Amino acid sequence: MIWDYMHHIILSLLALVARLIIARHRPYIIGVTGTVGKTTITTHIAQFLSKEKWAKNVWYSRYHYNGEYGLPFTIIGTRTPGRNPFLWVWVFVLALSRLVRPYPRYLVLEYGIDHPGEMDFLLSIATPDIAVLTPVEPNHLEQFGTLEHYREHKIKLLQQATTRIIHESLRQYIELDALYYSLGALSDIDASHIEINISGTNATVHYNKKDYAIQLPAIGAFQIENLLPLYAIADILSIDPNRVSRYALHGSPESGRSSVLSGIDDTTIIDGSYNGGYLSIREGIISMRSFIHSHRIIFLLGDMRELGTLSRDVHERLAHEICDLIPHESRVVFYLVGPMMRDYTAAILGSKFQVIVSLSSRDLGEQILRDIRKNTTPTIVYAKWSQNTIFIEEGIKYFLKNPEDISKLPRQTANWIHKKEIFFQSLQK
Repeated sequence: MIWDYMHHIILSLLALVARLIIARHRPYIIGVTGTVGKTTITTHIAQFLSKEKWAKNVWYSRYHYNGEYGLPFTIIGTRTPGRNPFLWVWVFVLALSRLVRPYPRYLVLEYGIDHPGEMDFLLSIATPDIAVLTPVEPNHLEQFGTLEHYREHKIKLLQQATTRIIHESLRQYIELDALYYSLGALSDIDASHIEINISGTNATVHYNKKDYAIQLPAIGAFQIENLLPLYAIADILSIDPNRVSRYALHGSPESGRSSVLSGIDDTTIIDGSYNGGYLSIREGIISMRSFIHSHRIIFLLGDMRELGTLSRDVHERLAHEICDLIPHESRVVFYLVGPMMRDYTAAILGSKFQVIVSLSSRDLGEQILRDIRKNTTPTIVYAKWSQNTIFIEEGIKYFLKNPEDISKLPRQTANWIHKKEIFFQSLQK
């Protein structure tokens, strides 16, 4: 009861000072929400603008804060103080100092929600000039009940924006003027001639009756799609859209978001272990089809979380889609982590592919290590899961080629390592 009261007081004060900062400096705000590619697109926008408008003129959360606490922290420009009362005092001192100190011209905010009313609260603090809405798929549904209700709250981001950039999959739900992006030819911003190889992905982007060649050192057509909103944003901010292609040439994904790592015995690791929902896992699996003729493919997949009553349906749907999308070949193997993958996905995949299941990603990491060593065929390991337990990145450590690359995996701080040790110890009881 006391904590609930303190939570309300602290959150109200954070929101107040964040509103004051926005009202005082009036930065140009670009807001991003959705469930698929949200954080990646937010980061792309911020990094692109940092190169074009000087880094000191652009702020975003490098820690991917996005909710009721995260948005104010991003505006203030601070990390979470946790439960340290002295650090909380410093947060508010810093926040008040922002009112009189120079402030960035551009603010890139990620709007994440996991319960009804949260989007309204975030918008009461800061409304975007440009709103970007990525695909909305099942996620955080425990509190919302249905995908429709969840989508309605996400769409609220668009209401007061001057410019709206929306994924094509949401067109039927939008009644406002907007630009649409997707890999399909009917969108305002789209891409064609997509080619995927072990070095990355190439494509031609079509926007405003012009074509732009793009090369990205990341694997997957969805990686190109995540860059498409940048073309419209560049145009709106009077930046030559050709600059987006130049940015992409050196735009590697962040840690755990389909970044490419070297594994033992010339294995290539596609590390998507930071997070993953249904659509992002599906798109990643589709991208692996380009390599089945030349590589052995190991899929290391974990539970999709926070799906509420849809957990069984979504996991089974993913399994059936995989069976339809991936050729039933012996060179394709699935290693599945977690109780939902075990209970809902393994049997379906097992009817077509070799499947190994465990509740421990470390156990599967050791098995994949042995698997790689006994096979001479070039191998790709594609790893993806949703946050909360599982921790697939700990399995990846077993077959990394370079030990120093452990630092490139997500959740490697001392605090996270401690949490993970407790989790893995619990599996042994």
